[in-house]
Amino acid sequence: MNILFVCSGNISRSFLAETLLKNEIEQIKTERISVSSAGLYAYPGSPPDHKMIEYLTKMGITAKNHQARQITKQDVDWAQLILVMEKEHKTVLKELWPGIGDKVKRLGRFVSKDLKADDIIDPFGRSPYHYRLAQSQITLAIKNLVKSIKPNLNHNAKDKNNSR
Repeated sequence: MNILFVCSGNISRSFLAETLLKNEIEQIKTERISVSSAGLYAYPGSPPDHKMIEYLTKMGITAKNHQARQITKQDVDWAQLILVMEKEHKTVLKELWPGIGDKVKRLGRFVSKDLKADDIIDPFGRSPYHYRLAQSQITLAIKNLVKSIKPNLNHNAKDKNNSR
C-alpha cells in the first residue's frame, strides 16, 4: 500500500505524519506499506519545522533528512491512499486532478471513533498550544490508521501463505 500525506508546505504536518507512520511501520516490521509526503504550496528543499523535530526527538524518533517537496502528478498516481490535513487540501487536489477518485481522505478521520473528518490545524508560526494540538491529533491519527491497516496486512499475508 502506498500512502501519501499532503499539507500546505510539507514541513510540519505531512512531514510529522510521514515520519510517525514510518516509525510505526518499523515497529510492526512490514514492508507492505510505502509512505511519502508532499505539499500543495511547498518551497522545495525547505527543512522541516524545528518544533516538529523537537517533538520527534522527545519521542525517541530520529527524523531522516527531510526536504519539502511540491506534490506532483506522479505522487498522485503512485499513492493508493492520500491523506490530507484540511478539507481545502482535498478540494484543491480534486481540482488539480479530477480523476483522483475516492483515494483522498482527511487524516483527521482517524482521530475520532466516529470517523468524523476534522481538519488538523496548521501550527506553523503559531503558539505552543497549536503545536501541541496538531502533534496530538497527528500522533493519535497515525496510531488509529495503523490499527485500521494492520488486519488487512495480516489477512493478505495469510492469503499469500495459503496460496503456496
